[in-house]
Amino acid sequence: MGFILGLVAGAALALVYGPKVGMGGEELRQRADDLKRRADDLQRIAQKMAGDVQSKGREVIDDAKREWDKTGTAGGGTTSGGSAGTRSSGGTGSSKG
Repeated sequence: MGFILGLVAGAALALVYGPKVGMGGEELRQRADDLKRRADDLQRIAQKMAGDVQSKGREVIDDAKREWDKTGTAGGGTTSGGSAGTRSSGGTGSSKG
């Protein structure tokens, strides 16, 4: 009895989830073309975003280098003695006031 019940349930599921009758090659080609267009669009969007991120990254690096150069020369440059904290923004022992 369980075998027949399983057979009927399997047949019902096959009818529900199986390929549609009448879905011809033309409809499948249209769906494939649509998916390809979508994939191409996503690729273009991703490339544009990557270019924007790369450009913004270069700007941030350039700004950071300029700031580094400013802080390095504002205090009279670095000392040859190798003192720590020459470029720090508020280390210990500094008298601000």
